[in-house]
Amino acid sequence: MGSILLVEDDRTLGLSLRIALGTEGHAVTVATTLAEARAVTEARAFDLVLLDLGLPDGDGLDLCRELRDSGDHMPIIALTARTMLQDRVQGLEMGADDYVTKPFDLPELIARIAAQLRRMTWISPTTDKTAVGELTIDFRSGEAWCAGEPVALSALELRLMRYLLDHAGAVVTREQLLTDVWELPAKSKTRTIDTFVYRLRRLIEKDPARPVHLVSLRGAGYKMVTGGGV
Repeated sequence: MGSILLVEDDRTLGLSLRIALGTEGHAVTVATTLAEARAVTEARAFDLVLLDLGLPDGDGLDLCRELRDSGDHMPIIALTARTMLQDRVQGLEMGADDYVTKPFDLPELIARIAAQLRRMTWISPTTDKTAVGELTIDFRSGEAWCAGEPVALSALELRLMRYLLDHAGAVVTREQLLTDVWELPAKSKTRTIDTFVYRLRRLIEKDPARPVHLVSLRGAGYKMVTGGGV
C-alpha cells in the first residue's frame, strides 16, 4: 500500500480512481492542474504518481521532467489518450516508469500500480552503496555520485542500473531490456536504450568513448563489468 498523487483534470474519473484505490488501501491525493501538482509535490513526498498528460495548464510530461531533474525517483505512471509508440517512448525518456492509455481497465491499472510499488523494493536492496567505475549509487535512497559529486538519476535509470548489476558479467540483449526494464514489446523499434546507455556511460566511465564497465557486444547486447575490464 502506498501514498499516491493522482494528477487528473477529469473530476469524475479522479473521484472514481480515488475511491477504487482507497479501497485497495492506498492513500490518494488528487490534483487537477499542473500548478496544484507542483505545489503538493513540493510540500510532501509520495510513493507513486498517476499523471494525466493532457492537463488544462500544460503537458504532464513537464511535471515528469521537473521531478526527475530534481532527483525525485518515485514511480510515475502516465495516463493518456496518446496511443502512438513514439508517444510512449517520449514519456519513458522524460522519466515516466509506465504508460497507460485511456480508456483503461481498472484491474490492470491497479496491477500496474502494485508492480511499480514492488519494483521500488526491488531496486532498493538492503545493501547501501554500489560503486561501478566513477559512479556510486545508494539504491535505498536513490542518491548517486559521479567522481564524488552528487548526480540525479531517474527511476528508470536506477532500474536499468539495478538490472545490469543483477546480471553483471552476463550479456543482456536489447530485447531483454525492452521487456524487463522498459516493459515494451521486445521488437519495438526505438533507440531509447542507446540514449540511456549513453547517459550512464558518461557517469560510469572515465572515457565514455572507450567503455570498460558498460560495454556493447555487437549483435548481442550489453554487459556490465564491475571489475577492471571486459
